[in-house]
Amino acid sequence: MNVGRPLANSMRKKISDALKPSVLEIVDESWQHAGHSGNPSGDASAETHFNVEIVSEMFEGLNQVKRQRKVYQLLEEEFNEKGLHALQMKTKTPEEYELMKK
Repeated sequence: MNVGRPLANSMRKKISDALKPSVLEIVDESWQHAGHSGNPSGDASAETHFNVEIVSEMFEGLNQVKRQRKVYQLLEEEFNEKGLHALQMKTKTPEEYELMKK
């Protein structure tokens, strides 16, 4: 865990516990949005904007919209109570991930 990054840590735990991903990359891009909507204070250390890549068998049979809804539901508390403002997602099955790498 990354000490001092409570929102990223919370996201990592919830996604890991629920989706058992083989790949989980969480990139904090909040600093790029300091002073913009979602981080109007300009606090460069605020955790507001993230980019995530998730590869999970739990996405089998789900289209992209349903996959993203599943992730948004997992992170509802982070959006509503912990300051998460924006989340870019790449959600793939293991098979899709392997094909993408070729």
